[in-house]
Amino acid sequence: MQTITVTADVDVDVTAAARTTVHDRASDELDRTTTDVARRVQAGDLTEREARMIVFEAVFRTGIVRSETTRYCHRHGIARFLHDDMVDAAVDFYTRKILDLPSADGAEGDSRGRNGTKFFDLEVFAGGASAAGSIRQALGDYTLMHRTLLRSVRSARKVGQIVSTDLLEGTIDAEGRLAGLVHELPVVPDLAVQVLDAGRDEELDRLYAAHESAATRQRGVLRMHVDAAAIRDAFALPALERPLDPDVRARMLAWIEEDEGLALRSVHALTAPPSDPRVATLAGLWTTYEDEHLETVASHEYGQKIAHLLVRDVLADRARPGRPALSRTRVAVKQAVAGCGVDAAWVTELTAVFVEHEHEARSAWDPDRGTGESTRDTARYLGALAAAVALPGAPLGRTPLEVRSTLADVVAAARQTARVAEAG
Repeated sequence: MQTITVTADVDVDVTAAARTTVHDRASDELDRTTTDVARRVQAGDLTEREARMIVFEAVFRTGIVRSETTRYCHRHGIARFLHDDMVDAAVDFYTRKILDLPSADGAEGDSRGRNGTKFFDLEVFAGGASAAGSIRQALGDYTLMHRTLLRSVRSARKVGQIVSTDLLEGTIDAEGRLAGLVHELPVVPDLAVQVLDAGRDEELDRLYAAHESAATRQRGVLRMHVDAAAIRDAFALPALERPLDPDVRARMLAWIEEDEGLALRSVHALTAPPSDPRVATLAGLWTTYEDEHLETVASHEYGQKIAHLLVRDVLADRARPGRPALSRTRVAVKQAVAGCGVDAAWVTELTAVFVEHEHEARSAWDPDRGTGESTRDTARYLGALAAAVALPGAPLGRTPLEVRSTLADVVAAARQTARVAEAG
């Protein structure tokens, strides 16, 4: 036996070359086998059923379906825990196509698609087309892999959404904020596929239009708020519980800005006691979530980014309203508390302290937004909310949380009215 000595670097190259050669040799053998049996079927020497069984065995001897599916998963960043499921889905797909089985359980006929052609047609390979090349091309195709295989995997796992990382990282351009947000909505098993597809497309169109309209020309925390709302809408998730104390919000926000994984760990903390006290505190934000909502976030391949976005949004200051909206807010609050024995100065103070502690100190459009210091006083804010609770009849709410919610709604309505007035 001849001994060959090589350096470490050369050894790596030789190994890689050997793997390529073996893979090519297996591919060549598959191509020869497929062409041979396809031509024998044409000549009448072999039945198509027998030929397809021979090709089926040859395909899975090469391991090409597993290797190409895994390659696709790595290239497109599909979560590692889904890789085996994707391979299984690809094996099932090619088993049906090569053996010419019906495309769906209970369906009649063969594996012909809607265009009337077979995905793995022996007549094509009788002319010399490469079977290995055909499989590689198909398993590198986004439509087949994402729309067909990954959708079936997610459906089986009851997580049917695919969320764009661009949206979650805030890198989508202002022209098309929701492009790619949701490639698929949850897939509901049903025989009326066309009806479902139409409904799914209609829902996607609604999401696209709503998000694009809301996000147009927005920036800063308001744009983040719009993005978080789009995620909640797409996944049918409730809003998180916003802490009342602004100091608590600021402290928690600093935690998640330092460690992006904290938000998702706080979701898991609801089922497994955490060792990190920060995680236990953040877990309180998810009290509005049912088990199914938590599972949606926890099991999604982009769960960490989704959780981080939602937590950042609920903790961050709200976008500062403009002067017209502030004026309308004071008027609405004054009307709400009329007859409670408070004067205009009290209304002005309550409105001012609310905006100061729940909203940005400066608008994202203010060129000087980086200057100045915060004058927040948590005790003053909580005291103002308590004073509002004590009003006769509690017109703004019976608890500090209710008062804050009422004031937030008033500001939102005032902002919308001011926007309409400016546009009109």
